[in-house]
Amino acid sequence: MRVAVNALPINNFSGRRVLLGHLRNLAAASNRRHSFHVLHHAGNRDLRCDLGPNVEWIECAGVGSRWLGRLVWEATRMRRQLRLLGADRLISTSGALVPFAGVPQWVWAQNPWCFFPAFHFGIGDRIKARLQRIGYAAAQRHAQAMFYLSDYMARCYAENAQATAIHGATTYVGVDDDIFAAAADRLDFDARELEIVTLSVMTPHKAIEDCVDALALLHSRGILARLALVGPWSDPQYRLEIEVRVARLALAPYVEISGAVDQAKLMSHYRRARVFCLMSRCESFGIPAVEAQAFGTPSVVADACAPPEVAGPGGRVVAPGDIAGAADALAALLVDREQWQVASAAALRNVERFRWGRVSQPMIDWLDQSGDLT
Repeated sequence: MRVAVNALPINNFSGRRVLLGHLRNLAAASNRRHSFHVLHHAGNRDLRCDLGPNVEWIECAGVGSRWLGRLVWEATRMRRQLRLLGADRLISTSGALVPFAGVPQWVWAQNPWCFFPAFHFGIGDRIKARLQRIGYAAAQRHAQAMFYLSDYMARCYAENAQATAIHGATTYVGVDDDIFAAAADRLDFDARELEIVTLSVMTPHKAIEDCVDALALLHSRGILARLALVGPWSDPQYRLEIEVRVARLALAPYVEISGAVDQAKLMSHYRRARVFCLMSRCESFGIPAVEAQAFGTPSVVADACAPPEVAGPGGRVVAPGDIAGAADALAALLVDREQWQVASAAALRNVERFRWGRVSQPMIDWLDQSGDLT
């Protein structure tokens, strides 16, 4: 079977992670029974890598990273591209069906943003969100198969469409093997710093201010922890607001804002911190929380979207915006050795669910079934 993969919507780190991880496993498991033809644009050319002889990378001219231009290209030129490839199936990574594709489609559902009006700024965002909700509903009703990044995303799609998918399965994101390898050299409680790490793409819906406010409350209780904010900032104005907040609360000596870091620095943060914290309001999965757990670092997350599901017993869950509750959970893991050790052991058990060889299996099984039916 010849499977086309629409990678045109993949323009951020998380999407790259999902695509390359699952595609690597699909290609390896197919044992050349199936071939994969990945359509991308010049702006995400860095996706290209060697995933084996049955994965072909195809750069599409006339389309870029802007969502509206991509939709027009897909509606007017995708069908011809699929005919040229002789494609039997199309994997859509946008969460919606590609219109007029002419072949059965499998859809990856990995973005809940359109379900959160509080984060739609201006008429352009509102139009985009409305179109996404319509597209997601059509995919839920008509796609040959739906693969959700979390059970939370499966519920979102079902509620939005008021329909059950023809075939649906949750396919989590995996933790990379090099992270598991580096995490073998993990530190116990006493060897770690009195530090909280928050790692993400920093945008307003991540509620970074909640982490800062929780740190201030810890300091008022005499727990002089540090906070490392690690990851790129999508909005310079939001970063400025956080910096002003840190200064106003007299926390500048205790807050490190490092921006994007390389892999070695990232793993150093996971290893040395006593706790990971992210109070995000909009997450389809939450990759950093489980990466931290590979190092035995427990998580504190907001009870919103997928993070409670993903963090599992290795995480403490608090209500969104509950600063006192967040401070209580952080304090227990920062200063109580026994509680930390119990949570750390639970984190190590939980993260085993997210080895790549396990999370891709529902998709591999469906690929084999569909190939037999072709």
